[in-house]
Amino acid sequence: MRPLRRAFYQRSPERYAAEKQQFQHLISELKRLALKEGYSQGQIASELGVSLITVKNWWTGHSLTAKRESVERLREFLATH
Repeated sequence: MRPLRRAFYQRSPERYAAEKQQFQHLISELKRLALKEGYSQGQIASELGVSLITVKNWWTGHSLTAKRESVERLREFLATH
């Protein structure tokens, strides 16, 4: 019997918790920016290149993480605004 191996996409619980916390911080920054500058969720979705449903899920907390590319675009967006 072969030993069980963890797939490369499985993250350790500590890393997952840290990623989740960082992502939630980015979303709270995005919410502040949207309130301050008057961005709609649709405008944010088009700026980030994600669907409106994705932004709504982030907003409501139904999605606690995101794809790496989306997180990078979100960081860049927040850095430029």
